[in-house]
Amino acid sequence: MRFSCNRCNRTWPDHPVTRVPCPTCQAPAGRWCRRPSGHRAADLHVDRERAALAAGVLEMCEGPKRVNRAIGPMLR
Repeated sequence: MRFSCNRCNRTWPDHPVTRVPCPTCQAPAGRWCRRPSGHRAADLHVDRERAALAAGVLEMCEGPKRVNRAIGPMLR
């Protein structure tokens, strides 16, 4: 499954955050985070995102490139 950033449109073959183990739910690298019930979590844990940033497998997104536009009259 491919993942992409909604802000910069960068894509990866897997979710980069899943490349490190989760310190919150103990999910191993390569697996999605789990809820206490054992079911798959809807989102990845924030602590895991921080661990991926610290490990260098995830970079902060710069977001979309800014475009300087002159403000002009609204056209109808």
